[in-house]
Amino acid sequence: KRTSAFEFRGDDGITAEFWLKVPNTSSNRVVFDITGSGAGQIFMALDTDDKFQMALGTGATATAVTIPVLEDVIGGTTNTWNHYAVTVLSSSAGLTYKGFKNGQLKKTTVSTTDHVPTILPTTNGLNMTIASGSYVRVPGIGRLTGSIDEFRFWKKAKTTEEIYNNWFTAIGGGTNKHDSNVALGLYFKF
Repeated sequence: KRTSAFEFRGDDGITAEFWLKVPNTSSNRVVFDITGSGAGQIFMALDTDDKFQMALGTGATATAVTIPVLEDVIGGTTNTWNHYAVTVLSSSAGLTYKGFKNGQLKKTTVSTTDHVPTILPTTNGLNMTIASGSYVRVPGIGRLTGSIDEFRFWKKAKTTEEIYNNWFTAIGGGTNKHDSNVALGLYFKF
C-alpha cells in the first residue's frame, strides 16, 4: 500500500471523509479533485441542491459520469458542522458508491455503466486540490465557500462499521516500522 498517496484500485476502492460547514447553497462547489496527465480523475463536488456528486474517469479524454452519492445531506443544517464520508468500490456489476453523514450510511448507488478498474499515477503522478479549482468537465463548478476539517483520503473502501467507529475520532498513521493505517493516503487535520 505504500505506493502513491492518491490512486484508485477497483478491488480496494477509495474513501474520502471530512468535516464540512457551508453557509449557503448559492453555487456548485469543489470538495476535492484528483487528476493526473493521462491517468484519470477522481472528483467530488457539492451542487446547488446540496447533493454531493462524485465522478471517476480514466485516460486523458475520458468522460467521467457524475453520480449523486448523497442526497439532501445538508438540507436544514446549513452552516453547521457535519462529518461526511464517501466510499467507491469497483466490481463486475460496476461502481458502488456509499455516502455517510455523521457515521450513518445514507445512500448506496450502483453505477452499472461505469467500469473503472484503476486510476494510477503516471510519469507526472496524481495531484489533489481540496476546495479549490474548477472542474472542466462540468462547467460552473468552482471553489468551495465554507469550512472543511479533518480531511482523510483512503486507498481502500472503508466498511460501514469502520466509518461508524471512527467518524468522530482522530486516527493514527503508520511509520516505517509499524503498519497501522497504511491505506491512508492523506490526512489533513487543518
